[in-house]
Amino acid sequence: MSTPTPADARSRPSRRREEILAATVRYVAEHNVSDLSLRPLAAEIGSSPRVLLYLFGSKEQLVREVLAVGRAEQLALLERSETEGGDARETLELLWEWLTKPEHRGALRLFFEGYVRAFGGSGPWLDFGTVSLDEWLPPLERALDGTGANPTVVLAVLRGLLLDLLANGDGDGDGSGGGSEDGNDGGGNHAARVHAAWHAFLDAALG
Repeated sequence: MSTPTPADARSRPSRRREEILAATVRYVAEHNVSDLSLRPLAAEIGSSPRVLLYLFGSKEQLVREVLAVGRAEQLALLERSETEGGDARETLELLWEWLTKPEHRGALRLFFEGYVRAFGGSGPWLDFGTVSLDEWLPPLERALDGTGANPTVVLAVLRGLLLDLLANGDGDGDGSGGGSEDGNDGGGNHAARVHAAWHAFLDAALG
């Protein structure tokens, strides 16, 4: 019987590999993927740099797979909202509700970090931005069919407002908090403004 090689380990899915990838996704969602180092990562998730390299081949490949998982998670939410929503507005409202849940905040941070790093055009971030556009636009086109709304504009507004929501530190407001009308009294009101802006955009785009 031949001895398994690192290439074999990387080409075949395994429970251990999937567990480590999932743990890495959780780790980078709380830290910074740009500064990812194998040694502290391994210590945090109960592995070792040697095992990580054996399973993924390189840190670059590990980062690429982490980014792919984060992108797939967002795309799954989009497809789920398309399936469970009703008309275009209900679908987009459902998508917004899911994307802004606190448990998805780490995935959003990971997505935007990957998107910005893609501007450099090299390494594991190569084509991250353009691939994400190619993935998101077809389901948005289906959801918006017959509305007259431009899917590219809808996606740009959605991502811009999600980024604004993240700009408020941990972004914990749910849009229902109180506050003064001028919006200068803390995070909850910041979140409320962002949520209100999304619904105002839907009013303008979809009626």
